[in-house]
Amino acid sequence: MKKTFLRRAVLAAAISTASSGSMAAGFYLQETSASGLGRAFAAENAIGDNAAILARNPAGSALFDSYTISGGVTYVNPEIDAEGDVTYFTPVGNATFSTRDDDYATSAWVPNAYLAAPIDDCWSFGLAMYTDYGLETDFSNDFLVTSIANKTELLTVNIAPSIAYDFNDQFSIGLAANFLYADATLRTTIPNDFPLADLVAPSLGFDPSGAEILDLEGDDWDVSWSIGGLWHISDRTRLGISYHAESDPELEGDVNSDLLPSVLVPTLPPFDDARGKLKLDLPDTVELGFYHRFDENWGLALGAMWTDWDDFQRLEANIPSARLGVDPEPFNPLHIKEENFESGWRYSIGGEYYPCEEVTLRIGYAYDEGAARDGLNIPESDAAGLPITWRTLSIPDTDRQWVTFGGTYEFDKQLSIDGGFAYLWGDDETIQEFTEIPVPTYFDGGTTNIEAWLASVSLNYKF
Repeated sequence: MKKTFLRRAVLAAAISTASSGSMAAGFYLQETSASGLGRAFAAENAIGDNAAILARNPAGSALFDSYTISGGVTYVNPEIDAEGDVTYFTPVGNATFSTRDDDYATSAWVPNAYLAAPIDDCWSFGLAMYTDYGLETDFSNDFLVTSIANKTELLTVNIAPSIAYDFNDQFSIGLAANFLYADATLRTTIPNDFPLADLVAPSLGFDPSGAEILDLEGDDWDVSWSIGGLWHISDRTRLGISYHAESDPELEGDVNSDLLPSVLVPTLPPFDDARGKLKLDLPDTVELGFYHRFDENWGLALGAMWTDWDDFQRLEANIPSARLGVDPEPFNPLHIKEENFESGWRYSIGGEYYPCEEVTLRIGYAYDEGAARDGLNIPESDAAGLPITWRTLSIPDTDRQWVTFGGTYEFDKQLSIDGGFAYLWGDDETIQEFTEIPVPTYFDGGTTNIEAWLASVSLNYKF
């Protein structure tokens, strides 16, 4: 294999694989409360049965006439499996292997905490701490396409102080500042048991099995805002509307690689804690909620949320220490990938049953449209005409359905406990991806299982 071809292949691999991990933010997390989980988060910005409404609507603090705190945690256990054929294209011929990896989406605990504090008859204050976005996928190091997807992780925490004003106990409006902290890790490697290691090793000068292509870790704070309103149509009916503005954290951290940029430019050493920046365009959302209590025993919740993923078109990174003195600079900016996400809706319906004063029982259903676009991304010239899907292994996003149930028990007028459970599932999707490191590599397969179990518990206390 010629060294000039190998240098071009390494750069192409960095461009084509970095985007997969960066798009951990492609999943918007709904898990803001245990009570909401029980009704599939229908009308979560309108009901206000505890202070967790502050995550969805800053006007929610106007519903409380005493200091109220809520706090809980949700356990998310996803299971995503993938399998397919991997074809390596080499000067001496093509080689095709089967590969699979099971349960590569990592389980997680998602905490939350809230405070609603009335100031006087009209004004109230709120404080919410919860998670907006998150994802972790971690493939086995023996998976034959770890050069396309290996480890992807995104953790976010949102701290949102808010203020609300109540007009005559009928209309309420609230405004919040959102302080978002984001921490991300992206790692791509050559498989541990790389079948063509003996073919590639002479050109690289070392055995590439397990070599690190790109390891990027970064974090950042960003500030945005949200606004919401509540309309008390009657004592039994309430309507909520809320808007959360987009956020644009610019992750800054360390970049490491066993191959870059030294294989591209032999006079430069490999990245070793080099400083890098990557900007994420996280979407704005609009949520509508409607709640009606028919009588002493039954209530209905309806919800719809629109997420503006159309703003997320591409990823670009900068690695200032890798300035090569050429035009254009390959790393400044480094155009990673055209993602072409699409906006979508989430629709939910929930029912509540009140058998007695102390107990509330809930059930819910939701249909959640994924952000990953269907169809093919054809402009990839390096793919030599092979079909390449927008959907990737690191983001096996798809339309999902939720079935949920839960309940609340009130110990007294001050203390209550919520519990919720949910099962999510989605259709299997075709995934076709291409990279050029360490040789042109094509994955043709898809997901064989997409599902998740969620369990949540929270405590509420009124002073």
